[in-house]
Amino acid sequence: MTEKVTFLGGQVTVRQAEGYRAGLDAVLLASAVTLKPGAKALELGCGAGTALICAAHQNPKAHFIGLEKNQGVFALAQDNIIENAMQKYVEVLQGSVANPPQGLRPDSFDQVFLNPPYFDDPSAIRRPKTGKDSAFVNNGLTLRDWIDTALRLTRAKGYITLIQRAERLDDCLAGFYGRAGDIRILPITPRAGEAAHRIIVRARRNVKSPLMILPPLVIHEAERTWTPMADAILKGHTQINLDPKG
Repeated sequence: MTEKVTFLGGQVTVRQAEGYRAGLDAVLLASAVTLKPGAKALELGCGAGTALICAAHQNPKAHFIGLEKNQGVFALAQDNIIENAMQKYVEVLQGSVANPPQGLRPDSFDQVFLNPPYFDDPSAIRRPKTGKDSAFVNNGLTLRDWIDTALRLTRAKGYITLIQRAERLDDCLAGFYGRAGDIRILPITPRAGEAAHRIIVRARRNVKSPLMILPPLVIHEAERTWTPMADAILKGHTQINLDPKG
């Protein structure tokens, strides 16, 4: 059974399968992806295509490929691309992060983006096994494996953008160490004054510019209403700016 969900203020419609459903994290990731017309981007582990299609919607005439290993979810992503009339600029391939298909050549993408599972250790999920587990826990892979594949497929000076739990910042930086620079870290916090629970990290392959920590993106006002910035991002009125003027 599937459920139809709208994103970006109704501009994107995605059918999602039972189990884990993409939501806020996928939209935030997509909003951090910026590309010029004609540029090529890849999403690793695209699921039903929520971040992929949202990113394509916000970057007209850029070309997007999604990679998804689950056959049923892969088929759903294909249907969602058609549902949103994006076949000209968006496609999805079936394959794993550990062994990408031959069509994904090294050094060929201007940007690779990803929302990898938040845990490498299955014991971190203390609840009965559900359909969500494959999205939350790596199955035989680690966060480093995802970053390795992203770096391998990104062209020199291209971008790798990911969203992850804030506690895993050290793992993200370790994955990029010596191989990427110009790292931008955007903390995402539920409310002003609270600790970040998510981070968006963007790095450039084979670049040595210094790291930059950006002001946090605050999601909620009191009583769980959206902040003006979060509301504008979720409705597709603006994108996340990872290149603020100094």
